[in-house]
Amino acid sequence: MFEVIGQLLGIAAVVFGFISYQMKTSRGILIFQLTTALIFSAHYFLIGALTAMALNLLGAISCVFYFFRDKRGGKSIIEPIVFIALIIVASILTWEGWYSAFIMSGLVVNSISLVLSNAQKTRLCMFLKSPLCWTSSIYKSLKSVVVSYH
Repeated sequence: MFEVIGQLLGIAAVVFGFISYQMKTSRGILIFQLTTALIFSAHYFLIGALTAMALNLLGAISCVFYFFRDKRGGKSIIEPIVFIALIIVASILTWEGWYSAFIMSGLVVNSISLVLSNAQKTRLCMFLKSPLCWTSSIYKSLKSVVVSYH
């Protein structure tokens, strides 16, 4: 039952992620990316992908941080470096196998995209992030289906 709910949340997260591509401003993208990260966190929790869940929660925190940082008008190279370091550490601490590297790479790219103030460049980075994150999700989902049939 949790697996089905998790997959439905995954579909909802993909829809919100697609909507975020349509936003005209960086702030609009951040709001939809925050929503996407929170829904994906629940999705990954329900399918048992702890690395992806932890990294998406970290991604949600970074969205909130960058949203308020942009409101204050501050820009620094330190914040994205700190978030990337946290993503790498969280990945190592929750490592589940080689497919964890895909979600880690996708969220590193996402961390870079959130710091960009140009919405077009943010969308380009998000376009690179999505296949990396999907690879991890698809592998984990297929693995759980195969295990449940044996």
